[in-house]
Amino acid sequence: MGLLQLSTLRGALEREGMVTAWWSDMPGTHVAPHAHDFPETRWVLSGFLRVTAGAETAELGPGDRLDLAAGTRHATDVIGLAPVIYVTGRPEEQRVRG
Repeated sequence: MGLLQLSTLRGALEREGMVTAWWSDMPGTHVAPHAHDFPETRWVLSGFLRVTAGAETAELGPGDRLDLAAGTRHATDVIGLAPVIYVTGRPEEQRVRG
């Protein structure tokens, strides 16, 4: 894939037919459990993000990618001392309906 940078991650997801966005959250940020009606990908550029889906927990760091199915209830927490920067992707057709 090449060097880990924002444009590289977004380009890879866009080649998979996804609409992308990038996010930055501060240490200690918690996003309460929620679900989307579309599949979602999170790909971490820097920092660390914990994603909890039911009884499963994934701790993501630079270069880690997590794909969640539509309807997956999940929560996120920024862990560590640095902000997390990550790219999200969802299927292109969700741009109109989503």
